[in-house]
Amino acid sequence: MKIIIDKNLYDSMTDKFPEIEFFTEHEQCPDADAIIGHTEAMKPEILEKFPKLRWIQLPSAGYDMIDADYIRKRGITLTNSKDIFSIPIAEDVVCKILMHNTNAFKYLENKRTHTWDRNLKRTELKGQTIGIIGTGSIATEIAERLRSFGVKILGYKRTPVMTIPYFDEIYSGKDGLEHVLSVSDYVVITADLNNSTYHLINRDNLKLMKKDASIINIARGGIINQEDLTEALKNNWISYAGLDVFEVEPLPSDDELWELDNAYLTPHASALVKNNKERWKKLVEQNINNFYNGEKLINVV
Repeated sequence: MKIIIDKNLYDSMTDKFPEIEFFTEHEQCPDADAIIGHTEAMKPEILEKFPKLRWIQLPSAGYDMIDADYIRKRGITLTNSKDIFSIPIAEDVVCKILMHNTNAFKYLENKRTHTWDRNLKRTELKGQTIGIIGTGSIATEIAERLRSFGVKILGYKRTPVMTIPYFDEIYSGKDGLEHVLSVSDYVVITADLNNSTYHLINRDNLKLMKKDASIINIARGGIINQEDLTEALKNNWISYAGLDVFEVEPLPSDDELWELDNAYLTPHASALVKNNKERWKKLVEQNINNFYNGEKLINVV
């Protein structure tokens, strides 16, 4: 068995699986059985050079940057790394909600201007409604953490399902999406980006949200029509947006979002924590073991 692997994992996996040949450059092994990491090799014109390829392991949760249809047509198993990012992304969402809900931005501004203002009032998070678009592993981690605040958690899933742990209610379909958007105090986007979710959030349904509601996006920028969201924030259709992802990345320096006081922006960094290196290593090790022994792989897309 031959595997092209992320160079940072080469030594540890070579020691762990001496019976497997590992390579760190895709040019080194045209008869590879698997590719781990190496997103630069995921283009169809490159993958065509690997006739024996049976498995691709992505280092990311998202897979919108590759031609997944081509990979499936080839009969290649595609796995992602969604579970290793769930915890840090969930913590980031809680942070983005609390930063807004506790008036943290205003207090930081007051600190810069040496202003002592005790007249700021806020609504406690307890009793508010959180709507989560998408109900996968990241959404579940978010819901689990937010439940301790005493909030009501609604989920939106494209296909109907009765119950999901940590969610109070689950909705589906166009009417379900509109209901979640219209009643939630915070809407959190966690869905995958694909043809059915591109610009899922747009001018029409942003106007359904309450004026004091907020939206958090840690999924993919293309799920929200960014031009419509900018308009919504400028005209106070909604209160606040916490954004980690954008339609164009890096976000252009002249984009209007940079200037909006009611937008909190982070550079696609919600998943970047020191713990990821060890989680990535464990996931790869488990999947190599499963692949070698003909067992089911983890996180098949």
